[in-house]
Amino acid sequence: MRYTYPATLEVEADGRVTAYFDGLPGATWGISQAEALEHAKDLLKTAVEMLRESGAPLPSPPPLDGRPVIEADI
Repeated sequence: MRYTYPATLEVEADGRVTAYFDGLPGATWGISQAEALEHAKDLLKTAVEMLRESGAPLPSPPPLDGRPVIEADI
């Protein structure tokens, strides 16, 4: 099954870029936006698997609002 969520990116004071998904557990980071987005694919897979295994409902993806979209096949 394919899951698609917009990622929120925040640039930290040290230049790292944090990526997370509204409504899903966890966060990741990279030294660049591209690296943070690449790591976000793994984060999306892990977060969805955690929720499914625990029986918790998966939240609906929020509006894109210009954010990058991450897709993961699980």
